[in-house]
Amino acid sequence: MNLITFSTLACPNWQIETVIAKASEFGYDGIEWRGGPQGHVQPDMAAAKKALLRQRCSDTGLMSLAVTAYTSFVSNSVEERQANVDELRRYSDLAAELGANYVRAFLGEVPKGTNLDSSLYEKISDCLNTAVEYAESVGVKIAIEPHDDFVRSSTIVPIFSRVQHPALSVIWDIANTFAAGEDPVEGFALLKDRLAYVQVKDGKRDGHQWQLCSLSHGNVPLDRAFELLLAHNYQGALSVEWEYAWHPELDPPEMALPTALPMVRELCGAAQTESA
Repeated sequence: MNLITFSTLACPNWQIETVIAKASEFGYDGIEWRGGPQGHVQPDMAAAKKALLRQRCSDTGLMSLAVTAYTSFVSNSVEERQANVDELRRYSDLAAELGANYVRAFLGEVPKGTNLDSSLYEKISDCLNTAVEYAESVGVKIAIEPHDDFVRSSTIVPIFSRVQHPALSVIWDIANTFAAGEDPVEGFALLKDRLAYVQVKDGKRDGHQWQLCSLSHGNVPLDRAFELLLAHNYQGALSVEWEYAWHPELDPPEMALPTALPMVRELCGAAQTESA
């Protein structure tokens, strides 16, 4: 059975203790911790606070799936790219201290006038090769978040052809790739062998705008995606990404998170039934 977690992007105003208590109360298996200045965890947290977070998760039977580092490796500046490698190392240390499996890393927004060519991919890959070696040394893995100019799965493939290290993997955000015009069959085929975990959310097209909504109330073909995962015998985590921090017009976490969990379970069950 796949473990189901949620990202703390859903609950920016909750204290760490509340996040853990609510995750346990709602019936989730774990938590995807958001980092960065506005997140719940940062590398410079007090050691006692890190230890307490890890202990409380352990006491309640929750896993820490990942910590999010808001990195970028596309700058033309060597110094800036190196600073982001150093940041990813710090978040790798943080993940290890919290007992998290992954550091979720962004590749960045490509500077104007820069093309997605082999030169750019070499810069990104050089950074990731260095960072992933360090991550493995402290017992964690790096999971690329397809986002910004790298949201389509086809833009991730050139990285994996250059970074063969098994500690580098990718997150499949089904809704993000679908919103970018990618069919789940296409995306899954390209990413399936390097999947870290899967992020689950829904949305619908409103004219030229993409509007997030509750699971199973949008246009994202989640049922098809779950069938693909089941057919591939996917054993990783499924993480609900409710983007309340970015979209406060959405339902608050105390409403959205307990509603999302049974819907994810239903999607898993429906996929199993379909394959029977």
